[in-house]
Amino acid sequence: MISVKLFNRNGKVVRVSADGHSGYGEHGSDVVCAAVSAIVQTAYLAIKDAGGDTEYVRDSERGLFEFTVGDANRHDCDVILRAMAVGLHDMAEGFPQNIKLEESTCL
Repeated sequence: MISVKLFNRNGKVVRVSADGHSGYGEHGSDVVCAAVSAIVQTAYLAIKDAGGDTEYVRDSERGLFEFTVGDANRHDCDVILRAMAVGLHDMAEGFPQNIKLEESTCL
């Protein structure tokens, strides 16, 4: 199962973590893993392209991709992160046995 966590501070996503493999298909041809990866990584790339300050960690073997978002160009980053969250919520509803989506508040 893929665990996706959205960490919020003051109502804004400041960290995203996607960890694990969905188990929907064979490793390397799992469409659920590919879709979640595409949504999360595209959000990261769009934030970077929009001038947001962000850092990431990736461990392909473990299936981990996480990134943090700073304060730079926050409006554009928030729009991108909202679009990402909408896509992830839809995926989690469609594949509840393969994706666990959590949102939490961090200090």
